[in-house]
Amino acid sequence: MDILLIRHGESYHSSLENYNPEKCCPDPILTDNGRRQTEQLANKLVGKGIEAIYCSDLLRAVETANIIDSYAKCGVFIDNAFREINMGEIHLSSWDSFPDYFVEWKLHKDDMKYPGGECGQDVWNRCSVSLNDIIRSNASRVAVITHGGTIRVIICGILGIPQATRFNLGAPLECCSVSVIRYSELEKKFFLHSFNDNSILI
Repeated sequence: MDILLIRHGESYHSSLENYNPEKCCPDPILTDNGRRQTEQLANKLVGKGIEAIYCSDLLRAVETANIIDSYAKCGVFIDNAFREINMGEIHLSSWDSFPDYFVEWKLHKDDMKYPGGECGQDVWNRCSVSLNDIIRSNASRVAVITHGGTIRVIICGILGIPQATRFNLGAPLECCSVSVIRYSELEKKFFLHSFNDNSILI
């Protein structure tokens, strides 16, 4: 089974040029460019054998999934397990409120839990359950529309490497990039086949 991990299209949160606090928090939508990116990706995915689309319940992921499904016509399943990592109080205020924490966090030596939020292992724990459900669906190829941080967590999880390592992977991932993981039924594990591929959009 191939699982295409796709980061959502550009949103008002991921685009500094289009940054708008009212649209950025707490659940931003796609920018016009993000919709164009997604249309372009969706067109390229036609005929690639995608049998189902799973997505985070956040608006930017749902909108991306629905655009892709308008081409693939295979159905969208919303699963909040694929949400972005919850940054807790950091998201609600700013790093300025946690200066000591920030000094330690930016070293990325440990998988630190955000104040009032999650750590990478928390995200992997929830994602791994849903990935196992997808495996049991017996599909050959599915797409999961999710977020940059979540994709990095999943990659670390399937490779069995420390979650703090995720900060060395695609900083940040490109919007509408595709990372492919392949599950071997024989070996009962995932393999990483491609990562952060945005060549479709170039």
